[in-house]
Amino acid sequence: MLQLQNFFMDYGSLGVFLGSLIEEIIAPIPSTLIILGSSFFMMHGSPITIESMVSLILYVAIPAAAGMTLGSLFLYAIGYYIGKPFICRWGKYMGFSWENVEETRTKFAESKNDDIALFSLRAIPVVPSVAISMFCGIIRYDLKNYVIITFLGSIMRAAILGFLGWQFGRFYLQIADQLAIYEDIIILGFIILVAGFILYKKFGTSKKELD
Repeated sequence: MLQLQNFFMDYGSLGVFLGSLIEEIIAPIPSTLIILGSSFFMMHGSPITIESMVSLILYVAIPAAAGMTLGSLFLYAIGYYIGKPFICRWGKYMGFSWENVEETRTKFAESKNDDIALFSLRAIPVVPSVAISMFCGIIRYDLKNYVIITFLGSIMRAAILGFLGWQFGRFYLQIADQLAIYEDIIILGFIILVAGFILYKKFGTSKKELD
Protein backbone atom coordinates (compact mmCIF):
# COMPACT_ATOMS: atom_id res chain seq x y z
CA MET A 1 0.00 0.00 0.00
CA LEU A 2 2.86 2.36 0.80
CA GLN A 3 4.39 1.83 -2.64
CA LEU A 4 1.05 2.58 -4.29
CA GLN A 5 0.68 5.71 -2.18
CA ASN A 6 4.15 6.95 -3.11
CA PHE A 7 3.42 6.24 -6.77
CA PHE A 8 0.32 8.45 -6.82
CA MET A 9 1.96 11.11 -4.68
CA ASP A 10 4.92 11.27 -7.09
CA TYR A 11 3.06 11.04 -10.41
CA GLY A 12 -0.44 12.30 -9.60
CA SER A 13 -2.78 12.40 -12.58
CA LEU A 14 -0.12 10.94 -14.87
CA GLY A 15 0.05 7.93 -12.56
CA VAL A 16 -3.74 7.60 -12.70
CA PHE A 17 -3.62 7.67 -16.51
CA LEU A 18 -0.81 5.13 -16.79
CA GLY A 19 -2.28 2.85 -14.14
CA SER A 20 -5.73 2.89 -15.78
CA LEU A 21 -4.16 2.21 -19.17
CA ILE A 22 -2.28 -0.83 -17.85
CA GLU A 23 -5.14 -2.30 -15.82
CA GLU A 24 -7.50 -1.99 -18.80
CA ILE A 25 -5.24 -4.31 -20.82
CA ILE A 26 -3.95 -6.68 -18.14
CA ALA A 27 -6.93 -8.74 -16.96
CA PRO A 28 -5.50 -10.06 -13.63
CA ILE A 29 -5.37 -6.51 -12.26
CA PRO A 30 -8.81 -5.59 -10.79
CA SER A 31 -10.22 -2.93 -13.11
CA THR A 32 -11.22 -0.72 -10.17
CA LEU A 33 -8.03 -0.86 -8.11
CA ILE A 34 -6.18 2.13 -9.57
CA ILE A 35 -9.09 4.56 -9.41
CA LEU A 36 -10.12 3.57 -5.89
CA GLY A 37 -6.54 3.76 -4.65
CA SER A 38 -5.62 6.98 -6.44
CA SER A 39 -8.69 8.87 -5.25
CA PHE A 40 -8.05 7.75 -1.68
CA PHE A 41 -4.42 8.83 -1.61
CA MET A 42 -4.93 12.02 -3.63
CA MET A 43 -8.21 13.19 -2.08
CA HIS A 44 -7.90 11.79 1.45
CA GLY A 45 -9.00 14.30 4.08
CA SER A 46 -10.64 16.69 1.62
CA PRO A 47 -14.17 17.77 2.58
CA ILE A 48 -17.01 17.29 0.12
CA THR A 49 -17.19 20.65 -1.63
CA ILE A 50 -17.67 21.85 -5.18
CA GLU A 51 -13.93 22.48 -5.44
CA SER A 52 -13.16 18.95 -4.27
CA MET A 53 -15.64 17.43 -6.72
CA VAL A 54 -14.05 19.42 -9.56
CA SER A 55 -10.62 18.21 -8.46
CA LEU A 56 -11.90 14.62 -8.44
CA ILE A 57 -13.13 15.01 -12.02
CA LEU A 58 -10.04 16.83 -13.31
CA TYR A 59 -7.28 14.91 -11.56
CA VAL A 60 -8.77 11.43 -11.22
CA ALA A 61 -11.82 10.81 -13.42
CA ILE A 62 -10.61 12.39 -16.67
CA PRO A 63 -7.05 10.93 -16.58
CA ALA A 64 -8.50 7.53 -15.66
CA ALA A 65 -11.04 7.74 -18.49
CA ALA A 66 -8.30 8.67 -20.95
CA GLY A 67 -6.24 5.67 -19.85
CA MET A 68 -9.20 3.29 -19.99
CA THR A 69 -10.21 4.54 -23.42
CA LEU A 70 -6.72 4.20 -24.86
CA GLY A 71 -6.28 0.77 -23.28
CA SER A 72 -9.65 -0.40 -24.59
CA LEU A 73 -8.51 0.34 -28.16
CA PHE A 74 -6.03 -2.54 -27.83
CA LEU A 75 -8.89 -4.92 -27.01
CA TYR A 76 -11.07 -3.33 -29.68
CA ALA A 77 -8.33 -3.98 -32.24
CA ILE A 78 -8.08 -7.63 -31.20
CA GLY A 79 -11.81 -8.08 -31.72
CA TYR A 80 -11.69 -6.12 -34.98
CA TYR A 81 -8.89 -8.09 -36.64
CA ILE A 82 -9.45 -11.54 -35.15
CA GLY A 83 -13.24 -11.53 -34.93
CA LYS A 84 -14.08 -11.85 -38.64
CA PRO A 85 -11.57 -14.61 -39.52
CA PHE A 86 -12.60 -16.56 -36.42
CA ILE A 87 -16.33 -16.26 -37.12
CA CYS A 88 -15.94 -17.04 -40.81
CA ARG A 89 -14.01 -20.18 -39.92
CA TRP A 90 -15.82 -21.41 -36.82
CA GLY A 91 -19.14 -19.52 -36.83
CA LYS A 92 -20.98 -22.27 -38.69
CA TYR A 93 -20.27 -24.63 -35.80
CA MET A 94 -21.74 -22.10 -33.37
CA GLY A 95 -24.90 -21.36 -35.30
CA PHE A 96 -24.17 -17.92 -36.71
CA SER A 97 -22.22 -16.31 -39.53
CA TRP A 98 -20.43 -13.09 -40.37
CA GLU A 99 -23.65 -11.93 -42.04
CA ASN A 100 -25.31 -12.03 -38.62
CA VAL A 101 -22.53 -9.84 -37.24
CA GLU A 102 -22.99 -7.35 -40.08
CA GLU A 103 -26.71 -7.21 -39.37
CA THR A 104 -25.92 -6.42 -35.73
CA ARG A 105 -23.49 -3.70 -36.79
CA THR A 106 -26.14 -2.16 -39.07
CA LYS A 107 -28.65 -2.09 -36.21
CA PHE A 108 -26.11 -0.37 -33.96
CA ALA A 109 -25.35 2.20 -36.67
CA GLU A 110 -29.02 3.02 -37.19
CA SER A 111 -30.11 3.23 -33.55
CA LYS A 112 -29.10 5.91 -31.08
CA ASN A 113 -30.46 3.75 -28.28
CA ASP A 114 -27.46 1.46 -28.76
CA ASP A 115 -25.13 4.41 -28.20
CA ILE A 116 -26.96 5.13 -24.96
CA ALA A 117 -26.67 1.46 -23.99
CA LEU A 118 -22.92 1.50 -24.64
CA PHE A 119 -22.53 4.65 -22.55
CA SER A 120 -24.53 3.08 -19.71
CA LEU A 121 -22.48 -0.12 -19.78
CA ARG A 122 -19.26 1.90 -19.68
CA ALA A 123 -20.54 3.97 -16.78
CA ILE A 124 -21.54 1.04 -14.53
CA PRO A 125 -18.49 0.03 -12.43
CA VAL A 126 -19.25 -3.72 -12.22
CA VAL A 127 -19.69 -4.29 -15.97
CA PRO A 128 -16.44 -5.83 -17.32
CA SER A 129 -15.00 -3.43 -19.88
CA VAL A 130 -12.98 -6.15 -21.63
CA ALA A 131 -16.19 -7.80 -22.87
CA ILE A 132 -17.56 -4.47 -24.13
CA SER A 133 -14.34 -3.58 -25.96
CA MET A 134 -14.02 -6.99 -27.62
CA PHE A 135 -17.67 -7.02 -28.66
CA CYS A 136 -17.45 -3.54 -30.18
CA GLY A 137 -14.32 -4.59 -32.06
CA ILE A 138 -15.94 -7.76 -33.38
CA ILE A 139 -19.00 -5.96 -34.74
CA ARG A 140 -16.70 -3.14 -35.96
CA TYR A 141 -18.56 -0.45 -34.10
CA ASP A 142 -17.88 2.99 -35.58
CA LEU A 143 -14.47 3.90 -34.15
CA LYS A 144 -15.17 7.62 -33.71
CA ASN A 145 -18.41 6.97 -31.80
CA TYR A 146 -16.72 4.20 -29.84
CA VAL A 147 -13.92 6.46 -28.61
CA ILE A 148 -16.25 9.34 -27.70
CA ILE A 149 -18.82 7.19 -25.91
CA THR A 150 -16.17 5.10 -24.18
CA PHE A 151 -14.41 8.22 -22.91
CA LEU A 152 -17.60 9.87 -21.64
CA GLY A 153 -18.90 6.68 -20.06
CA SER A 154 -15.53 6.02 -18.47
CA ILE A 155 -15.54 9.49 -16.90
CA MET A 156 -18.81 8.63 -15.20
CA ARG A 157 -17.46 5.22 -14.13
CA ALA A 158 -14.24 6.76 -12.80
CA ALA A 159 -16.13 9.53 -10.99
CA ILE A 160 -18.31 6.96 -9.18
CA LEU A 161 -15.34 4.80 -8.24
CA GLY A 162 -13.29 7.86 -7.37
CA PHE A 163 -15.94 9.08 -4.96
CA LEU A 164 -16.10 5.65 -3.32
CA GLY A 165 -12.33 5.57 -2.97
CA TRP A 166 -12.28 9.10 -1.62
CA GLN A 167 -14.93 8.45 1.03
CA PHE A 168 -14.22 4.81 1.87
CA GLY A 169 -10.61 4.60 0.77
CA ARG A 170 -9.31 2.72 3.79
CA PHE A 171 -11.23 -0.25 2.47
CA TYR A 172 -10.38 0.29 -1.20
CA LEU A 173 -8.62 -3.09 -1.53
CA GLN A 174 -11.68 -4.90 -0.22
CA ILE A 175 -13.98 -2.81 -2.42
CA ALA A 176 -11.83 -3.52 -5.48
CA ASP A 177 -11.83 -7.25 -4.73
CA GLN A 178 -15.60 -7.28 -4.23
CA LEU A 179 -16.26 -5.43 -7.47
CA ALA A 180 -13.86 -7.78 -9.26
CA ILE A 181 -15.97 -10.71 -8.04
CA TYR A 182 -19.09 -9.11 -9.51
CA GLU A 183 -17.26 -8.57 -12.80
CA ASP A 184 -16.22 -12.23 -12.85
CA ILE A 185 -19.82 -13.31 -12.20
CA ILE A 186 -21.05 -11.16 -15.09
CA ILE A 187 -18.38 -12.55 -17.41
CA LEU A 188 -19.29 -16.10 -16.37
CA GLY A 189 -22.96 -15.37 -16.95
CA PHE A 190 -22.18 -13.97 -20.39
CA ILE A 191 -20.17 -17.09 -21.28
CA ILE A 192 -23.04 -19.32 -20.11
CA LEU A 193 -25.54 -17.34 -22.20
CA VAL A 194 -23.33 -17.57 -25.28
CA ALA A 195 -22.79 -21.30 -24.74
CA GLY A 196 -26.54 -21.79 -24.27
CA PHE A 197 -27.27 -19.86 -27.46
CA ILE A 198 -24.75 -21.94 -29.42
CA LEU A 199 -26.18 -25.21 -28.11
CA TYR A 200 -29.71 -24.05 -28.90
CA LYS A 201 -28.77 -23.05 -32.44
CA LYS A 202 -26.95 -26.31 -33.01
CA PHE A 203 -29.29 -28.85 -31.45
CA GLY A 204 -32.56 -26.93 -31.48
CA THR A 205 -32.32 -26.29 -35.23
CA SER A 206 -31.35 -29.90 -35.90
CA LYS A 207 -34.36 -31.12 -33.91
CA LYS A 208 -36.75 -28.90 -35.87
CA GLU A 209 -35.34 -30.18 -39.13
CA LEU A 210 -35.89 -33.80 -38.01
CA ASP A 211 -39.47 -32.99 -37.00
